[in-house]
Amino acid sequence: MNAPFYSFGLFGEQASFVVAFVIGIGFGFFLERAGFGNSRKLAAQFYLRDLSVLKVMFTAIITAMTGLYLLSRIGFVDLSQVYLVPTFLVPQIVGGLLLGVGFTIGGYCPGTSCVSAATGRVDGMVYIAGMIAGLIGFAEIYPHLVGFAHMTPMGQITLAKLWNLPYGLLVFAVVLMALGAFIAAEWAERRFGGMQPDPNGWLSARPWTITPVRVLALALLAAGFIAFVGGNPYRGNQVMVDTKDLAVRAGTGADTVKAIDLADWIIQGRDDYTLVDLRSQKNFDAYHIPGAHNIALAALTVTSFSRNQKVIFYSDDGTQAAKALFLLEAQGFKSAYMLDGGLKGWHDSVLYPVKTAGMDAQAYERQVLVAKYFGGALLEGPAAGTAQVALPASPAAAPPAVTAPPMPAAPAVPAAASQSRKKKEGC
Repeated sequence: MNAPFYSFGLFGEQASFVVAFVIGIGFGFFLERAGFGNSRKLAAQFYLRDLSVLKVMFTAIITAMTGLYLLSRIGFVDLSQVYLVPTFLVPQIVGGLLLGVGFTIGGYCPGTSCVSAATGRVDGMVYIAGMIAGLIGFAEIYPHLVGFAHMTPMGQITLAKLWNLPYGLLVFAVVLMALGAFIAAEWAERRFGGMQPDPNGWLSARPWTITPVRVLALALLAAGFIAFVGGNPYRGNQVMVDTKDLAVRAGTGADTVKAIDLADWIIQGRDDYTLVDLRSQKNFDAYHIPGAHNIALAALTVTSFSRNQKVIFYSDDGTQAAKALFLLEAQGFKSAYMLDGGLKGWHDSVLYPVKTAGMDAQAYERQVLVAKYFGGALLEGPAAGTAQVALPASPAAAPPAVTAPPMPAAPAVPAAASQSRKKKEGC
């Protein structure tokens, strides 16, 4: 069993909310026990009198770095599935400076203000009220700041990738930097805060005996050194492929989605899948299936999707979709599919299907409405299958306002489907 468990689909959204709630309660409890619900203790770090915040945060950083590295090396954690926040360099620097100014003035960061308010402190409640007011104000002016907020995009970048450094070297360097910061913080607390060295709680206190703090420092230093000599914690590009499983899925059609089924999902407003168009940007702009995202095959990586995400690929004839499907299945994705027949199958089955001799009235009406819904039409006559009919110029931003055809499982009307889709696409 590998982690992260949510990315591999080992539990769903409801369970993830429960886990997040429990972790949040524990995080707040330990913050309060450390005294971080008191603005005086937090603000003391800016005067170099009490640098407990720096020590705690640096301890958390190097514990997480070394822990994730070691767990990845033994195969328990797949770091490629750990979400990285995309970097927008300039706006994030500005945001960090604003957060620092607010922290300095108010004495709290967002997390510690919640802890303070939960324990009944008035200043914490005032801070949260100001934070909420700031969020509302930012939401109102955000449309005017979109350009700035998306300046200098760098993607999901790390320092190791940016500077082409070995990951282990970076981990070891951060551990050394943290230990140096701990010793410097103890000197500042003694110099500006008048604190007396604690033999059991300080690294630099004499006598030099074995204490829990020093044991922890040595353990983190050893873990950092292991990372330094251990190599890259990310999994390589070589994978093991179960050819028998691939053959069974391909032979039974378990790895395909029929075009008419996809049309039904779109009309019903389902949002439990991601539709990917692998064609060129030019062809995508000319026409694409409603709701599709354009991702070139060369740009497709295992980090493009979560492992529990249902992904459907399509291209002109299905060749590129089959390659994309193989790429994801080889990386362990169990919910990757391709559109049966590609865009041609969508053209023949949904946009311009042929009326057959044995088609009953209900099936005929359904096919007419489905085709009309997506801007096509049902073709008449035995020679209709050979007719060359162009695709619509481009999919409409919203489907045409027509009465939806009855679905096999649950009838729906496009208006209701459109409203449902709008609700699900909201924040």
